[in-house]
Amino acid sequence: MNHGFRRAYPSALLALGLTVPFCAAWGLYDQTHSLLWVVVAVACGLEFFPLELPGGRQWSTSVFCYVWAADQLGFGAASTTILFSVIAAFLRSAEGKLTGAHLKRLLIALGTHQLALIPAYAALHRALFLPYLIRSALAALVFEFVRAAALALTQSSTRRLRDFAAAFRGLHPAAFLIPASLAALISARETDWTVTLPTAALFVGFLWLSRAHAHLAGECKSTRQMYRVLAEHSADLVLIADPAGQISFASPGFLASAGLSRETLVGRSLFDLVAPEDFARFDELFTPSGADGQEHELALEIDGLRVDVALRVTFISSGGPHSSSYLLQARDLAPCRLRAADRLREERLEAVGHLAASIAHEFRNPLTTVMGFVQLFRSQFDEAAPGAYEAIWAELERMKDVTDSLIVLAKPEAVKPIPCDLADVAQSALRACDELALERGISVDLGPLQPAPVLGHPGQLRHMMVHLLRNAIEAAAETHGRVVLSTASTEAEAIVHILDTGPGIPDSVLEHLGEPMYDTQEKGTGMGLMVVHRIVQQHGGKIHIRRTEAPTGTAVEVRLPIHRG
Repeated sequence: MNHGFRRAYPSALLALGLTVPFCAAWGLYDQTHSLLWVVVAVACGLEFFPLELPGGRQWSTSVFCYVWAADQLGFGAASTTILFSVIAAFLRSAEGKLTGAHLKRLLIALGTHQLALIPAYAALHRALFLPYLIRSALAALVFEFVRAAALALTQSSTRRLRDFAAAFRGLHPAAFLIPASLAALISARETDWTVTLPTAALFVGFLWLSRAHAHLAGECKSTRQMYRVLAEHSADLVLIADPAGQISFASPGFLASAGLSRETLVGRSLFDLVAPEDFARFDELFTPSGADGQEHELALEIDGLRVDVALRVTFISSGGPHSSSYLLQARDLAPCRLRAADRLREERLEAVGHLAASIAHEFRNPLTTVMGFVQLFRSQFDEAAPGAYEAIWAELERMKDVTDSLIVLAKPEAVKPIPCDLADVAQSALRACDELALERGISVDLGPLQPAPVLGHPGQLRHMMVHLLRNAIEAAAETHGRVVLSTASTEAEAIVHILDTGPGIPDSVLEHLGEPMYDTQEKGTGMGLMVVHRIVQQHGGKIHIRRTEAPTGTAVEVRLPIHRG
């Protein structure tokens, strides 16, 4: 479509629309038939009750009023009917607004109607050999297609015409036959109202049914979209399969993180996704009687990925033998098991905390007294046995550290958190471990100590780092390795990283670290890592311990919420 036509065509429609009032005036002057005003009223009323077509489209059956007026009362009477019905449709859609754009749209609508009336009028008077019922239906079809084509040309697109043609393909023939039959009965020379009135009632009922059907179809579509959105945004794996097991719908859920998409699942068989050891069990669930809607634990194997899931299978029957399907919802059990392990760990820590409270209370006061007297008689110890004081004091310090750890487990320190920098805390903890590193012959290297501000208890954080450094030094001493300490920060977290090149912790041991009475050392009690976990938890952070391979060793990473003071 060239540029000149796009500019001239709307102007032509506007000019044609301006002719409608003149044709209507000529029709009213030339036609005094009282039935014309009945037809006009019916046409205007039908504009407020359009026929609902599939796909949410609407079609005004007032076209049959135009056809009847054109056949029985002439072209001018049809123009009169068009003028009033288009104005009624405009008032229905304009919502009380009247601007230049609205007036232009009204004139274009009149122009497209008048343009479509010409071939429809010709079809009525050229096909006299056909029964009136067939002629009126044919004229209505011609009118609507020409009008739709004219509107499509105003938008420089044929999509509107294709949409209208698609709507016609889904339109029931009764939409043409009932109005055409009513028009044929009214146009008879001797009108039989005992037949005409029931036909009119049938037509009104058909309009009402079409609106009710459109309303139900809209509700079904809305519900279908809502459930599709819920399924697609669910964290669970949601599948719909036919009775043969072929997947027709898939929402990957938790499998999306593993790179599995809807396209990789749709069309596959459900039986290809089940682990071999659970195949027989799934075969029992995938039956109308076995699909009880309850959760069953089994394993899935999808493209090399194995996942333990809680699977819920529901049988959906639509009444027909070939319309049934199965709805499957699989929930990943790994997060649930992880939460259960965390709860169990917290319960153990709480139990140990209650025990630690009583032990710390009994030990602290006597220990303070003993340490005071040992310092008081330091000279006597040195005279009795050189080095005895240092040995006794070291053991007492060790007992004090254990008591302090018990206090941390028993009850958080009742001190208001203050801003502190993990880099400064790390340097302080390193100074406290210098003697142990020198004794073990281990080099402790400082990596980048970037500022890492947090809001917390400096004493507890120092205690946490001292314990982690001591563990790293003891591990590195077994292989004459080294220890690296560094700090960093991101937009949301402050990070402490401690790496040792010791023998490394076996994977079977990693998952138990931090549990009471579990330690990697033969004489350990697991108290130290329990305290570390409790301190990290109290500061709202996370600790991650993993084995490294290049070089072999253990990496500990503590992440705490950063403080933006």
